[in-house]
Amino acid sequence: MDQSGFFKSVQDTVSSALVDTTRTAGHVAGEDLSFQRSLNPSVGHRLDGQNSRLLDLAGRLARGAASGTELATPQLSNADAVEDNWQAIVDVVDNLLEKTDACLDEYTGVIKRLSPSQQDQILTTASTPKKQKPARSYRTQDIPKPQLLFKNVPSNTEVIAFEPLLRSKPHAIVPLEKSLGPMVTENGIK
Repeated sequence: MDQSGFFKSVQDTVSSALVDTTRTAGHVAGEDLSFQRSLNPSVGHRLDGQNSRLLDLAGRLARGAASGTELATPQLSNADAVEDNWQAIVDVVDNLLEKTDACLDEYTGVIKRLSPSQQDQILTTASTPKKQKPARSYRTQDIPKPQLLFKNVPSNTEVIAFEPLLRSKPHAIVPLEKSLGPMVTENGIK
């Protein structure tokens, strides 16, 4: 059997099984389960068994999908753990779907598979650290303070009054002499 025929038969089998399971699950409402548990204790034991079986299956699927990736495998010990680890589960499934999409694109010929030498180049460039954004890289560098490069280095230890270095403000709206004079605030403080 050729590969496309094999894939088509597997796809049809899986799709029909998923449709049947979804229809069956849709027939049983969540509210009916508690009623069935109270009516017949053996149903409760069977439901608990199915719950643990489904949790175990979901946990094994998540571990399998997360293997070979940097993603943390979600621990699904009970039904509440599914809600608590929902984002980790979504990340694992999203990663799995992205890989599946890439493989299907490669299989159908939408993208070409790279030769081994090209894959090695991609792996070496991917393993090199990514460039940081400029804002982050400035924070992590030892950049000298520009004040230390001034001709007249300012000092915070001086006790004398501030005297500006400017001698004129040719394009100023307020003249330099007026802006250097004492200021009076609303409270009358100079």
